[in-house]
Amino acid sequence: MQKNAKEFSERLNKCLDDLDFPQNSRERSLILSRMLHISKQQAWSLLEGHVQPDDALLQQLATELEVDVETFIQSGNDE
Repeated sequence: MQKNAKEFSERLNKCLDDLDFPQNSRERSLILSRMLHISKQQAWSLLEGHVQPDDALLQQLATELEVDVETFIQSGNDE
């Protein structure tokens, strides 16, 4: 699970980079927490790869960022 959480955070941060979100992790966690109505700690944990979102939060994140859910869940097993 930890490896998957780290991969998720890498994809999330790349998506946020592509959308010109601030580079500062504190700013990102604050924006995500407000956008998703979650705690700053939970947002920080998502950004740092400590936890993965549940399906509902994943869908909410994709909707808010206007991307496909697949952006966050592509696996390396597609080779």
